[in-house]
Amino acid sequence: MNNTSKPLTVRILEKDYRIACPPEEQAILFRTADYVNQAMVQVKKSSQSLSTERVAVLAALNIARELIENNPNSLQQPVHDTHAEELIDRIDAALHEFGHP
Repeated sequence: MNNTSKPLTVRILEKDYRIACPPEEQAILFRTADYVNQAMVQVKKSSQSLSTERVAVLAALNIARELIENNPNSLQQPVHDTHAEELIDRIDAALHEFGHP
């Protein structure tokens, strides 16, 4: 993350998350958050009794399945993408900020 990152608020499953993001990545962050929100809403509709954590895991599995179906070779490629790791760190920080371990 560079020094020009600014905190943005994204809304996922009726909760706000503040995530630091460089200006040049703001549009993709909002699109990504919207995609994740749609995936989580779809899972939540299937069973209202699921915890938010379980909804998140099932949505992540659905998104990963879509990725693999669209790019079958993606499992053979090593994960060395620092950008992906940075996004994961941001999500972890946002979850921690809202009291999720």
